[in-house]
Amino acid sequence: MRLREKGKKDGEVVTLGWDEAQTALQAGTHDVVNDADDGRAISGEKGPEPDPPADDLDAKTNAELEALAKERGLDTSRAKTKADLIAVLRKP
Repeated sequence: MRLREKGKKDGEVVTLGWDEAQTALQAGTHDVVNDADDGRAISGEKGPEPDPPADDLDAKTNAELEALAKERGLDTSRAKTKADLIAVLRKP
């Protein structure tokens, strides 16, 4: 849990485990931090959505995907579905 020392609006944010955080909150020495200044999700919040892939593989047909994989020299023998083909093509 992210906490800040009570009364220090610009104080350092500390991350404590549940038990330690509850102890600090009950003692009245810290407040919960409800903002994510770094742009990341904080405990209990949904994080930002990942960027969509920069390729157009989802719009291609299975035949087009197989041709592209062959062109790149990739093994698609284990790919059973379109999603499998796309995973092979996107694998770094």
